[in-house]
Amino acid sequence: PDDGSTPKEYLRKLTEEGLKKKYKEITPEIRERVEYEFDVISSMGFCDYYLIVWDFINYARSVDIPVGAGRGSGVSSIVAYAVGITDVEPLKYQLIFERFLNRERVSMPDFDVDISDARRGEVVEYVRNKYGSDRVAQIVTFGTMAAKAAIKDVGRVYEEDFASINKITKLMQTGATIRQSIGLDLTKDGENIGVPDLIELYNNDEKLKKIIDMAIKVEGLPRQTGMHAAGVVICEKPIMENVPLQRNDEDITTQFDMIEVEALGMLKMDFLGLRTLTDVQLACKYVKENHGVDIDFHKLGYEDQGAYDLIGLGETDGVFQLESPGMKRFMRDLKPSTFEDIIAGISLYRPGPMDSIPDYIKNKHNPDKITYDHPLLEPILKNSYGILVYQEQVMQICQSLGGFTFGHADVVRKAMGKKKVEIMEAQKSIFVYGGINESTGQPVDGAIKRGVPEDVAISIYDNMKPFARYAFNKSHAAAYAVLAYQTAYLKKYYEVEFFCSLLNNRIDKIEELSKYLSYLKSKNIKVLPPDINKSNATFKCEDGGIRFGLVGLKNVGEGVIEQVINERKEKGEYKSFEEFINRTVNIGLNKRLVESLILSGAFDSFNVNRRSLMAVHGEYMDRVSSANKKKNDVQISLFGTVLEEDEGLELEYPNLTEFSSKEKLALEKTVVGVYLSGHPLADFKEQFNKFSFNLNALSFYEEDEDGNKTYTEINEGEHVVMGGIITEFKRLATKSGQVMAFVKVEDLYGQIEIIVFPKIYEKTKDFLVEEEVVKISGKLQLKDGIPQIIADNVERLEVKADEKPSEEQEYMGLILSDENAEKLDDILDILSSYEGNIPVIIAMKGKKYNSRCSVRRAEGLMSELKTYVTDDDIIFFKKKQ
Repeated sequence: PDDGSTPKEYLRKLTEEGLKKKYKEITPEIRERVEYEFDVISSMGFCDYYLIVWDFINYARSVDIPVGAGRGSGVSSIVAYAVGITDVEPLKYQLIFERFLNRERVSMPDFDVDISDARRGEVVEYVRNKYGSDRVAQIVTFGTMAAKAAIKDVGRVYEEDFASINKITKLMQTGATIRQSIGLDLTKDGENIGVPDLIELYNNDEKLKKIIDMAIKVEGLPRQTGMHAAGVVICEKPIMENVPLQRNDEDITTQFDMIEVEALGMLKMDFLGLRTLTDVQLACKYVKENHGVDIDFHKLGYEDQGAYDLIGLGETDGVFQLESPGMKRFMRDLKPSTFEDIIAGISLYRPGPMDSIPDYIKNKHNPDKITYDHPLLEPILKNSYGILVYQEQVMQICQSLGGFTFGHADVVRKAMGKKKVEIMEAQKSIFVYGGINESTGQPVDGAIKRGVPEDVAISIYDNMKPFARYAFNKSHAAAYAVLAYQTAYLKKYYEVEFFCSLLNNRIDKIEELSKYLSYLKSKNIKVLPPDINKSNATFKCEDGGIRFGLVGLKNVGEGVIEQVINERKEKGEYKSFEEFINRTVNIGLNKRLVESLILSGAFDSFNVNRRSLMAVHGEYMDRVSSANKKKNDVQISLFGTVLEEDEGLELEYPNLTEFSSKEKLALEKTVVGVYLSGHPLADFKEQFNKFSFNLNALSFYEEDEDGNKTYTEINEGEHVVMGGIITEFKRLATKSGQVMAFVKVEDLYGQIEIIVFPKIYEKTKDFLVEEEVVKISGKLQLKDGIPQIIADNVERLEVKADEKPSEEQEYMGLILSDENAEKLDDILDILSSYEGNIPVIIAMKGKKYNSRCSVRRAEGLMSELKTYVTDDDIIFFKKKQ
């Protein structure tokens, strides 16, 4: 401490100051808990530890870096709450300090800290500056060789061509080992997931078999080092005196991993980057800007009924920890009404405890039917409706019924969690009949002595054993329930600002952008398209909706686009496409970026169609760049005359019709991630309306006169017929070696998974491909709360003749010589990098082949192809669809 006090004195001072701020009245219960904790912390030598954690959290908050309410068992400490390390009041939620620290504990306590992912590095740098760069290091991790990487690396060593190796990796099951993919090993569930085509390749191609066999031997071996996402080690003396160090890019890391570092007794801290903290901070900022409201959850509290109503309807897209389909269903059934319900929901929705969910829901809605095996259990289980939910409850039961200290109870909890049978049986005898606490040498009463019948005590202990293996830490769940509530509150009252924050915090992750943009469209919240004169680099709230941020487009970099926007702010809006190019071509624009802007519709306001812009933008950018270069290189002649430019920069657009609706939307989706200006299924809407089912039925709410909404459950087992477009396709081998498929289908309202078993797959495999519009019939089912359809039939759908547009489909023809035919795999690789809606037909060796690639017109594509073919070998042509 800077004031010359000892660590114990300084921690005491911070604690007393914090108690006055956190509590209106310091009750005897609070004072007793503080004194007990302080005695344990100081006697075990952890005052310095508390102060180190307090210091960097205090720094983070002082510079407006969001820090979480806490993480792990440390949330149970009232001293940590008082000084500001955590932000959940432990007495209110019966959080047990001994779960974090007790005199019978042999392992180090551990404060894990959630920090805004965007600014985590600043906190690490503060710690490095505070304690010395030679005393602080991040912890190394070892990346192992995954299945596909092993195949590729071995193939490279054996100098096998890329196409052959790619053939193997494309057939392999995602997430499976090599042995599982070739049918030599079963999964943990005893399932054979071998791929028939890969097995055939393995058995019939000696060279590839050799590669696969060698890859099996190296799979799982360390391949490279990395840096632990959170772990930071702090040492009293230079770290290199304790462990070896290495450079990892710009950072210094240990050469020992996390487990070895802790085993050496070094202080390890986890600085975890949590994106949701940034979500909340951004949303509050937008609310302040748009509504003038300062949101302070310390003042608002955590009991707003509107937030609980939203959670109870399952409207939890974007809500921390509560947005999975299964969790939505759980929340709809539970109808949480208190903060304790959210804590329990986070704790129960995981393997093991999930079995207790039906009883938890039933007991919440029927409290008069709750029973307890013994009256001593009621105060422990009352808040969880008679259901055992938390590790802390296991400890409380041992303490209250068996007479254990909390430290002794934690030994039992650990033994149950790690399935240590001998320890569990020994502790069972002490729990029921009494005995001696080995750690303290003190006698333990046992449950019988405390008035619990022997058979009841045995039953209670035996019921705890299987549960404790999976039981969750209530302290951790309580801290995460804070974020769940905060995000639910923001979504309930400031939905546009909330989703704007989610989008901006995921602006470089197109899949996540697509997910939330699709949700907004399904809820009729306006998503305004990209516009070069209206969009910012990031998403922004506008006119009750959200304007698309240009950095959210594929191939658009933040640095360049910020300069484009600064140019617009300083010199006014762009009045035409050619003016845009003339004003910005020298700030780092490349052709691929401009293509993305064109295909997204960012230049639609200039009233030139997208096809025409795609045809001319590359050449025009070259002309402007060339003219600017000449201008910069202009020289004075011997007679003092300035050489004048002889090249005009006017732009004439070709007389081209716009892309077809289908092409336009498909190209738009490649750069935006969603369909913004329409939907490829619009022409099918009348046909779809005649089917019995659509995905709007999965989110249907009835509203009464008072505005109360009720969720209408789907009829599981019902036979349904629906239409949609295939967005994803994955095939899988069954135990018998047959092929089935999991297909994701999207209609105008959402997306659902279709399971196609082998018999149906064989009939329909020719058109189970992405972008195909299909009609599906089958049985509706729920798996872990997620709707699926078990298909009994799949048909290809086409727009009816009287509805069919008379547009012609454009194709690209590619002529390959015999010599270039050998480079086909490299050429296909290039084509697949320019995904679009122009099918490619390849002519070689006197025959025509469907390449199964569709591309877009792009300067980069033409440039790359010309390393293999000439201009005359590339032909664009049209024919009726």
